[in-house]
Amino acid sequence: MRKIVLVEPKSTHLHVYSRVAIPRLGAVLLGTIFRNLGYDVRVFIEDIAPIDMQEVLSADLVGISAITSTAPPSYALAEKVRAAGIPVAIGGTHTSFMTEEGLQHADYVIRGEGEGAFIELLEALQGKRSLDSIPNLSYRRDGRSIHNPERPMIRNLDDNPIPEFDLVHGWKRGGIVSIATSRGCPFSCTFCSVPGMYGHAFRTHSVDRVVDELKVHRDASYIFFADDIFTADKRRTKELLSRMIAEGVTPEWGAQVRTETVDDPEMLDLMRQSHCFNVYVGFESINPRTLKLFQKKQDLAKIERSIKRFHAHKIRIHGMFVIGSDEDDLETLDATAKFAISRGLESVQFMILTPMPGSPDWDNLYAKGNKDILTTDWSLYDGHHVVHQPRKLSPYELQVGATRAMRKFYSWGNIARSLLMRRDVFTAGIQLYGKHLLRDWHKANAGYVAKLRQSLYGEVERAREAGLVKPWKRVAVPDVFLQQRLGLLLQRFLTDLGVEVIPLPTEIQATPDAYLMPTVVDSVHRLRERVDVIIAPIVKRAAQGHEEISTRLNALTKALQANLDRLPKVIALPINEEQGPIFETFAKVGLIYTQNLTRVRAAYYQAGERLGFWGADAMTVAVAASGNPGGPEQMPS
Repeated sequence: MRKIVLVEPKSTHLHVYSRVAIPRLGAVLLGTIFRNLGYDVRVFIEDIAPIDMQEVLSADLVGISAITSTAPPSYALAEKVRAAGIPVAIGGTHTSFMTEEGLQHADYVIRGEGEGAFIELLEALQGKRSLDSIPNLSYRRDGRSIHNPERPMIRNLDDNPIPEFDLVHGWKRGGIVSIATSRGCPFSCTFCSVPGMYGHAFRTHSVDRVVDELKVHRDASYIFFADDIFTADKRRTKELLSRMIAEGVTPEWGAQVRTETVDDPEMLDLMRQSHCFNVYVGFESINPRTLKLFQKKQDLAKIERSIKRFHAHKIRIHGMFVIGSDEDDLETLDATAKFAISRGLESVQFMILTPMPGSPDWDNLYAKGNKDILTTDWSLYDGHHVVHQPRKLSPYELQVGATRAMRKFYSWGNIARSLLMRRDVFTAGIQLYGKHLLRDWHKANAGYVAKLRQSLYGEVERAREAGLVKPWKRVAVPDVFLQQRLGLLLQRFLTDLGVEVIPLPTEIQATPDAYLMPTVVDSVHRLRERVDVIIAPIVKRAAQGHEEISTRLNALTKALQANLDRLPKVIALPINEEQGPIFETFAKVGLIYTQNLTRVRAAYYQAGERLGFWGADAMTVAVAASGNPGGPEQMPS
């Protein structure tokens, strides 16, 4: 076994970094380690240059690096390589947490930090050790999955060599280079998978080692410090920046930092002196409730202060926001775009909240079924597609609202301000690129947006096509559901829309067996003269203590759907009691009665506020009072 090919496939969708080739370091570092051990190594990073399949299929072993959004092309490549009889090992954040899935496509999955496990796998494939002696390795034997124990995290990162980018096919010196000076993150943001992958312990390279790596890349035009939080250890960061200045290894650079960075004036001065070009700041939200939900441990005052102080030191800001939490509404999206423009941020990304495997959100909510996800097409898990069910707005509105917010920021007006008022040609160019990227993204993803729209408006559009849309005013709802908190919300919501809610006869809910009795069906049938529609709740996940009620409701719904020819129109109402009220679920019903989404939204918020489902959130109240600010509120005719 002599030749090893390492591949990092690219995402199948356009995203914010589609035209900025900042490679992840895993494949480059592994390639350097293997070359130092005497192997013939090829590294392909598809964002930099196309993959040479002839080289890939001539390998003795192929290693593939996969993040969640690149999992589908990674799996497709693995299947092609295995079909040629070549063993495949796959690693990266996605398969570290979705290991069983990875084993469906690859011979081996290397979980977590992969340096030690990959070296030992090579030894095992050459008969020098057994597979079961390799920590962090998963594989299949006799039809069953074997998951070896975890290995300790690497203590001394300096044990790894400096990554050699010349290994990368198509790499051109003098461009952008990534340097990781640390691993791990001491914080616990709920949407992030970094601590799950690298731990909360903050491990660092020595300052000497980082300076040596910078000297290797003296000809780079820009250094991206690929740390999760570059300034987490302020004393060490200041020592590094001082050394960079003293030794003259200061190309323009950028890094991810937190808002607290600006609270150290010495740090800011050193950043500027060492040619810090820009910072990537995780503001995440301007909604205090969302910041609390994310466990971000910062507030709007910190965000405002950090912007002022970075700009005072001539450091550009790439603002990173996560939108679409259970505390966000349409007003939040619009307000976030206005905030970014008014504070003069040079560039932004409004990433849609995405439940990444390995993050606390995935583990605590989605994996346990407490919250709905819309798809497991991993190629859509890139922060630009809505893949979860938000609470206060529909997925379609979140998708359209996110795009609208980005368009507002990357607009001709904002580009003109950067060019004419700030005389910042570089920023204007970045914003122009963002505008063009948004145009291309919309063209490529029109089908997905249409699918989300159909989910919201499909029921009323089908009714319209069948000639059933009319001024319905009476609806029947199972009495047992109306006695529950979500049932009360539904009743108040419909009442605010001018709809009379009539309980289904209590006798049909006496026992589970009663639902299929002819007399009961006849009783429901007689409702045709009294009501226009029957709403049948389907409880997808019951709250603790409500299991029996949920069973009764689901049995009733099944009986109703079996007798649709003798009943008024039946509308299914999916309910996840663990998640609580979901706007889209209620909106689908409300749109049957009024094709005005603004009115539906106002009724939903007002009903929920009266019942205490959410507090008197100023943003929510503003939307309920004034309507959707430019959103898709009106049913098209």
